Amino acid sequence: MNRLEDVFTDILTFNGIQAIEIVMNGEGFYASMDSHTMLICLNGRAAVEWGSEACSLAPGEICILPPGQESKIIADEQEPFKGWRIQFDTYVLQEQNLLAKHNLVRYEWLRCENPQMLAGLCDRLHQVQLAERPSRYRGQADFYQLMALLQSSTARPSTEETLAEAIARVSNYIREHIDQELNRTELAQLAGLSPGYFSRAFQQLMGQSPSAFVMDLRMAKAKGLLLSGSGVRDTASRVGFDDEFYFSRRFKQQTGMSPLTYVNSRRRNIASVSEPIFGSLLALQLLPRAAAFYPNHKPDARMLRLHSDEQGIGQMWGENVAMLQDANPELIFCTDFLDAQAHHELAQIAPTVTVPWLTANWREQLTLIAEAADLGREGQQWLSEYDRKAEIVRRKVRGSLGSATLNIWRIMDNEYRVYGGRNAGSVLYGDFQLTATHSLEEVDVYEIVTRKDLPAYDADALVIMVDPSPKAALEWRTLQRSKLLQNLTAAKNNRIFDIGTEKLLEYSAWSHDRALSYFAELLSRR
Repeated sequence: MNRLEDVFTDILTFNGIQAIEIVMNGEGFYASMDSHTMLICLNGRAAVEWGSEACSLAPGEICILPPGQESKIIADEQEPFKGWRIQFDTYVLQEQNLLAKHNLVRYEWLRCENPQMLAGLCDRLHQVQLAERPSRYRGQADFYQLMALLQSSTARPSTEETLAEAIARVSNYIREHIDQELNRTELAQLAGLSPGYFSRAFQQLMGQSPSAFVMDLRMAKAKGLLLSGSGVRDTASRVGFDDEFYFSRRFKQQTGMSPLTYVNSRRRNIASVSEPIFGSLLALQLLPRAAAFYPNHKPDARMLRLHSDEQGIGQMWGENVAMLQDANPELIFCTDFLDAQAHHELAQIAPTVTVPWLTANWREQLTLIAEAADLGREGQQWLSEYDRKAEIVRRKVRGSLGSATLNIWRIMDNEYRVYGGRNAGSVLYGDFQLTATHSLEEVDVYEIVTRKDLPAYDADALVIMVDPSPKAALEWRTLQRSKLLQNLTAAKNNRIFDIGTEKLLEYSAWSHDRALSYFAELLSRR
């Protein structure tokens, strides 16, 4: 059974019906209407696209779209599509017998168990409309009979995978098997779609064709492997190429240079004494001679690893200075957290670029680093590509969460933190344009709260980062069993997303780029 009776409760008005015939691999475009649109498939298969969403239709399947939606129907490449397009309105009866127009917020998808009766009712509606003097009463009666038939139809089960989820699943499969042979037919079968429809849906949801997506992932992984010291033959094998010479040709087509020339062009005699700056160097595909970096990074073995020391005070800092003197870099990057004396010591070794940390956002930091390294154009290209990917993910996330509010918590050993518009917030509130329940302008990075304060930071959805320590894990388990958490709106909505800290707490271009695909999967779940 479906929920049409709950959605369309009182009065329905039939506005018109239109026959649809689209040739194989053809497209039909339909303007937005003030009425609901019902699309019925009688023969063939097709993809339906509207806004940032899409669904598939097979014989006997129906899609009902909310008002105000431009739509496109793309017929399968193996058979033509035939069906109907019906316009109708729905009203609810309010106090004092007043009628108010009622609209769907999201689309409905149905499968009719009696497609012959469905086709017959559509024919009758069409004949009424074509009559010399159409009978509105007859049209209404036939339309109510059609809706009664649909009420007994099968709705998409809540456990059934949506199109977006299928494409996300396949894209993750590609990432995990990038070293294997991947072709469109097998990927389409994995998604449960025809090859033609799969390609169109993938292009719509991911912003590029499956083949381009595969090649971009292979080349991105190849660059990382080459920069970490992997040889050309080994790299080719690890990204799905049997022939290292063919790999080299494709790599040169993609980058404009051979693998070895590429590595040499990215190996620079520069240094960074700040861990997060290394993430921006990685985004720019630079191999510094010496750097401090987080444990999750695996740089070239020939790189000197500096101690993590943001302030530049003490014995470890003295060791850093000694290593930098031996490395003799041409340029050094640091943050404005560095002590004035430590900054002076760096300036005696090489020109030193200070990256403002709290007064500049990660985009400004990347741009500054790129320009200092004479890679200003590459930095802007990287940001443009990031924005393209972020827009695709934003549409998917907003399509799932809608106007829901979302807050970000962090559970630590001895405190709770609620985040503002930086770090995790720069992706969720900035790129995805989600809304917090508290003022982001009043929070520099985060504010410290107690457990009893948490209900004041409730939202429709919560992203909760739990530190990787036994004490933080115990606190999280205790909170999960508490009435406090169970009474939150996010808990009742089943929208609490429990994640680690490594995805969001490295404030760098590299980290933000990886957060996009992570959140695309996490927050698009229905």
